[in-house]
Amino acid sequence: MRYFFIFSLFIASTCFGAPSAKDSVQSATDVLLEKLVDARDLYEVDQEAFFIEIDAALGPFIDFDGFARGVMAKFYRSASAEQRAAFGKRFRVLLIQTYASALVEFDNQKVVVRDSEKGNRDPARATVILDIHGKGGSIYRVEYSLVLKGESWKLRNVVVNGFNIGLVFKTQFRTDMQKYKNDIDSVIEHWQVTEL
Repeated sequence: MRYFFIFSLFIASTCFGAPSAKDSVQSATDVLLEKLVDARDLYEVDQEAFFIEIDAALGPFIDFDGFARGVMAKFYRSASAEQRAAFGKRFRVLLIQTYASALVEFDNQKVVVRDSEKGNRDPARATVILDIHGKGGSIYRVEYSLVLKGESWKLRNVVVNGFNIGLVFKTQFRTDMQKYKNDIDSVIEHWQVTEL
């Protein structure tokens, strides 16, 4: 009986140790928007420094390895550990640069973070919705797909107004593999994030 009680406490502390997916997204959004206000002027004078600042704020929230693995899809299995690491690194840099460049256009409009209407069967996966209120009253719906890694929720994919970023990148990777005749090193070397 004593062991059951200790086990129950362990399970309870594990379940309550991690913040909710929504709280994690809210926290990451708050950190990112604060960093954006502080670093916005850097974009005009030193873009590399600006990207580093945004990566420092956003990077801990993103599962870059999982995201990159999903983009590589079936080619991930045939890639060497070095190729996987090289693509993951390049993917991270270009994803942050693309995202950070888009953020420059954000001018302190309102962001509302809310739970998804659809539930997830897997407790280690979640979907959180952001409603980004733009200038002129337009609202952009952003859907974050998250995975629980340890006690932290990590971003694995993004859908913007129905536009699935992970799927776009996955299609791009497959197309590049055809273009470069299944030479993964060439695909990695020439990888550019598609204009979104």
